[in-house]
Amino acid sequence: MPKTSAASPDNLKGLAFILAHAVRSMVQTKGDYDLSRDPVMRLKPVVSFHQRMRVDGMEKFNARTVLSAVKFYSDIANLEADKPLGVLIIFIEVDEIARLMWSFDYPRIDEDDDAAILDACGTLTNLIAGSFVKEIYDMGFVHLQMSHFESYLNTAVNGIAFASDETEKYEIDFWIKGAKRIVAELSIGPVPSVR
Repeated sequence: MPKTSAASPDNLKGLAFILAHAVRSMVQTKGDYDLSRDPVMRLKPVVSFHQRMRVDGMEKFNARTVLSAVKFYSDIANLEADKPLGVLIIFIEVDEIARLMWSFDYPRIDEDDDAAILDACGTLTNLIAGSFVKEIYDMGFVHLQMSHFESYLNTAVNGIAFASDETEKYEIDFWIKGAKRIVAELSIGPVPSVR
């Protein structure tokens, strides 16, 4: 296994740095934005009930929030058995998702259309998750398998499935045009090496 570093898939902090880089790159290339400041990263305990992570978008933004989750799996067998290695959750204010997707050259969406809002956040989460998976793979680690996204308004009432042996997560705030626009949560175990 390669030596562990601040940006290595061998540890949660390293994976959070890789995720932050993936989001920054996506925002710059797709939306032609620079982040207003460096991403703000905080290590937090995972709060769970019945082996599902508690997730509440209203804790991230003091406004109506949409959130989407994508689970990661180390291989197809674990995907089929629904044994995730980790989960990525993206939170965005409902008022912001339409502007953000428009800046990424997606068709305009109606902020009052809940189905469109949920799908837009899921699409964005897939883009971020795919970029994250590619960055890890390019470093010589397994190509993680991804679940289909699941999206919710304000909160996932029944929680989100995650790797129940993980007890910590990183919460990362992304500031665009002077305000917090995207929050990501990542809970994931070490990614296996292919070397």
